[in-house]
Amino acid sequence: MNRSFCVAPMMRRTDRHFRFLCSLFSKEAILFTEMVHANAINRNSPDRFLSNIKVSNPTVLQLGGSNPEELGKATLASNAYDYSEINLNLGCPSPKVQSGNFGAILMKDVLTVKNCLQEMMVSTNKEVTVKIRLGVDDYDTENYLDNFIYELSKVGVKTFYVHARIALLKGLGPKDNRTIPPLNYERVLRLNSDFKNLDFVVNGGIDNFHNVKEYFKDLKGIMVGREVYENPIKLMDIDKIYYNSKKMPKDLFQIVDQMFHYIGSLDNKKDQETSKHHMINLFKGLVNAKKARILLLNEKNNQILKKNLMGILNENLIRAA
Repeated sequence: MNRSFCVAPMMRRTDRHFRFLCSLFSKEAILFTEMVHANAINRNSPDRFLSNIKVSNPTVLQLGGSNPEELGKATLASNAYDYSEINLNLGCPSPKVQSGNFGAILMKDVLTVKNCLQEMMVSTNKEVTVKIRLGVDDYDTENYLDNFIYELSKVGVKTFYVHARIALLKGLGPKDNRTIPPLNYERVLRLNSDFKNLDFVVNGGIDNFHNVKEYFKDLKGIMVGREVYENPIKLMDIDKIYYNSKKMPKDLFQIVDQMFHYIGSLDNKKDQETSKHHMINLFKGLVNAKKARILLLNEKNNQILKKNLMGILNENLIRAA
């Protein structure tokens, strides 16, 4: 699987509707689901949490949890769905996740992590990967991280998605943990140099997709989250830049048109409204972006909505001429 460009897992963001939107811009980028707790899958209808969409992009299911048996069962259930890879979240710093003893706090307990990964691996023939931080609280030395990665590699983990910051679980919430601990890209590059038999993908603070390719050329790829959600139009050139695609990228008229075809295929009104909400940032920076936002949040007639949004795009096209 070519991991040159990955769209990061984001809660309340990377649902199947946003992944479909991403797939209209890029046919190659790796798309991650939101993190799904293993118990949610095991104690409910798996369809509710695992239902996927038919896109050409490889899609990665990210699981959360700390119970090996539950993670194994959830992984087994995922085999009935079209996922290319299963990823264990070891980087989420939220207080709610901490209280459930999963996410970043698990980086303090390598034995539990290994047990979880072993159960996941015997439950699927898909690759099982991890998403980690550079450290957690006082567990932040280079030796600790090196040993953590080495121990996980011994049970068969080959691919590490690394958020290039430590996580501070005491006193910082998720938002601050994405900005306050300093980025340390050099540490990720050193990991890549020290563990030549493993693959590393860097995550954290990347907002210019074009200029970082050369800097991270020795890594397997980059992973971008918030910037993709806030400026999805930046995905337009990804296949050309990272996958040497010769195909012409779609323009916004085509993207909006195909999104409305997709919305029309959805029976559930909530799914339709969620899909429209994901479209708001398509108009970011355009004339009448505020009007587009108001329309997407309030107009219930999809034909009228589409007509008005196309009008906004036409207005911008005329102004740019």
